[in-house]
Amino acid sequence: MAMMEGALHDQANAEAGLSLEADLLVDIISREGRVLWFNEAQAELLGTYDREIAGYDAAAFYTPDSFVQIQQILRNRSRSEHGSTMELTLLARGGRPIRTLARTRFVRINGEVALRIAKMDYGPVGNRYRQMEDDFRTLQSMVETSNEAHWGIVFLEPVDTTLPKSEVIRQVFENQSVWRMCNPAMARIYQLPESVDFNEQDVRLYWPRSAANEKFVDEIINSNYTINDALSVDRRHDGTLQYILNDVRADIVDGFLLRLWGNCRDITEQRNADDEKANALKLAIRALDGMPDPVIVLDGEGKVINRNKAYAAAFSGSRTVESQLLAYVRTRKRASGWSLFTNPGGPGPSILLDVHIRQISGMDDKAWTVITVREREAHTPKRAPRPPKRP
Repeated sequence: MAMMEGALHDQANAEAGLSLEADLLVDIISREGRVLWFNEAQAELLGTYDREIAGYDAAAFYTPDSFVQIQQILRNRSRSEHGSTMELTLLARGGRPIRTLARTRFVRINGEVALRIAKMDYGPVGNRYRQMEDDFRTLQSMVETSNEAHWGIVFLEPVDTTLPKSEVIRQVFENQSVWRMCNPAMARIYQLPESVDFNEQDVRLYWPRSAANEKFVDEIINSNYTINDALSVDRRHDGTLQYILNDVRADIVDGFLLRLWGNCRDITEQRNADDEKANALKLAIRALDGMPDPVIVLDGEGKVINRNKAYAAAFSGSRTVESQLLAYVRTRKRASGWSLFTNPGGPGPSILLDVHIRQISGMDDKAWTVITVREREAHTPKRAPRPPKRP
């Protein structure tokens, strides 16, 4: 092997006081960053048999990042200091990278201080590690650029899931935990300033312990830690509350909860709108219940939305009358006004009802039909129709 003079080889062994194991990749580099010597294993791996490499720039055999690390050691370390362990990447023929775990130490060659670098090829382990790194970069890029908010909570004090549920819930909120893998979309939902990193914030700051969030954790536990569309009530950066819908998964090892993660959606506007609709509907129901006449309300498909108290009191014992009444209303043209309804031939005694039908705009501007009913005695004269309007 045409490497260097045999004297240098012997001197490297003698003065370094270190054996050059055959399974390690070893080189010696001068303070100027020039190659002084390769061992046989490194020469074989890099394919440098047939030419003299002494004096070559060591940068030719390492990736730029790795050679920068070597230069820093050459500039800053002295022989009396302990060696350094790091990851270095060699460059074989064709630029093929070879990842290694390296240990450096200063030795003296011909009276000059030089750097000895002993390396272990990662081999299959390195390939697997490189694949994992590539997969992580891909996953990280997917999360960072996603328009969907992603989050993770790591429990530095794992939660014992074998305990009673109340204790598990307590530990989820009280055990030390940190945010992980929260992406920019998550920061936008919680309206963090661009200068604030979500992953460095206190978990309780944005996800406080409350009755609503204890219920949220309870639902996660009941679902065996796999749930979609679970509601939590969180805080924005300015302290205002918001409704968050979460898909949640967990990592549990030997009964201990190590981390929760998932994605989420802000449904605050939808929730507030639903609350407004619900309140408006309650108000309408109270108003109908205050009317003395029986009233029944249908949606656009003819399904019953509400029966007021007067209707329930008058017809609660006769579903047959209601079914006939609804069939009668559905056969009529959707015109407002009074009409006479009777159930001749129906079961039970014949009844006469004055029926008023009116269409209104209900929730979400959908058509509702309001039916007002007044029972007429048999001798009561027929209600006079409304006179036509003058042209």
